[in-house]
Amino acid sequence: MRDQRDEPERNDPCGPALSIIVPAHNSGVRLEDTVELLRRELADSDVEVIIVENGSADDTWDVARRLVGVDGPVRVIACQSPVGLGAAYREGVRRASGRTLLLTADDLPFGLTDIDSWRRAGAVTEAVVIGSKAHRASRVPRSLLRSVMSGGYRFLRWLVLGMTVADCQGTIFAPRDWLVAQLPNLRDDGYLVSTEIVYLAQLQGIPVVEVPVTLAPRHDDGKTRIRLGDVRDMAVGLFGLRARRRQLRLTGH
Repeated sequence: MRDQRDEPERNDPCGPALSIIVPAHNSGVRLEDTVELLRRELADSDVEVIIVENGSADDTWDVARRLVGVDGPVRVIACQSPVGLGAAYREGVRRASGRTLLLTADDLPFGLTDIDSWRRAGAVTEAVVIGSKAHRASRVPRSLLRSVMSGGYRFLRWLVLGMTVADCQGTIFAPRDWLVAQLPNLRDDGYLVSTEIVYLAQLQGIPVVEVPVTLAPRHDDGKTRIRLGDVRDMAVGLFGLRARRRQLRLTGH
């Protein structure tokens, strides 16, 4: 059940510069460290953190609610969604009040290097910015399997959708008002949601900028967490996006 007490005002013109949306599925063992890192390193920043617990079987929701009650310079909001990354991101977007939204992961795979790169790029507010593992300046060890799967998915995106963005699976910064308007078009509950967002930006003429990232130490073994079944599901999803192309392009006008 969602905790409505923690819902922010939806039309607050004085909202934070950045809302960090953290989906949390069975994240009880790492969620506290993640939020503590954000609170410690971003204490002087104009940010809020939104934890979206989505269908966990452990104590993630209890941990999230406890973190909301901890006093600190960074506001933390906790809410719930159905299971799935896409469902969590959509709920986080609904709850966010920041001018820019960062869609990330519960273990912060890039630490804060994506936020650092976004800031160096001018904290862009009128574009979709991707913390891109494919950027030439990124420090991302790659196993052969990771390289093959990433390259294959990139080729498939180009072949099916004509997408030229190198990495759609990184963290994403997007203007809040634009992303809220796209909520009806974001239908995928899984990993394809990131590709949906980037594809919508491309169709609607929203600039897409890739910035460099560095994998956090716990992620730098070069392995991939994407399974072959995920690739199959993403391929099916790409053809679904292609079938909706005309409709999606019209929503930008």
